[in-house]
Amino acid sequence: MKKHAQGFTLIELIVTVAIIGILAAIALPAYTSYVTNSKRKQAEAVMLNISQMEERYYTNNYTYYAITTAPPTVEPQGWPNYAGNNISTRIYNISVAISPATAATSYIISATPSGFTDSQCGTLTLDNTGAKGNGGTVTSGAAPCW
Repeated sequence: MKKHAQGFTLIELIVTVAIIGILAAIALPAYTSYVTNSKRKQAEAVMLNISQMEERYYTNNYTYYAITTAPPTVEPQGWPNYAGNNISTRIYNISVAISPATAATSYIISATPSGFTDSQCGTLTLDNTGAKGNGGTVTSGAAPCW
């Protein structure tokens, strides 16, 4: 009685590796895009929250409040200058520039990526009129980024 050899042939192994490579080539860009979009949405939520706080601050003080990303920060309690789990693992640095500096009648909130690059949207912006923008390669308005 003849024994049959067991195992995989080289062709079977090459086909399996090729299929895994094709699946990885499709899945990896989709995953990285998903992660970048989720980081962007987290920054947008923080920016909208700060915008609401700025309007409340303006109602009480007739001026807007500037926030810098340079340490030490002196923003009011609960006003974050980052998006992320904590300041050491922040994914966006968020700052508020007021203008004109003497009257502080308008502001621009900026969220700059920290620790990763977002070539599509770059730095996100939001001003006191609610206008949203970005500094990336998206040129047809901020809709794809916001």
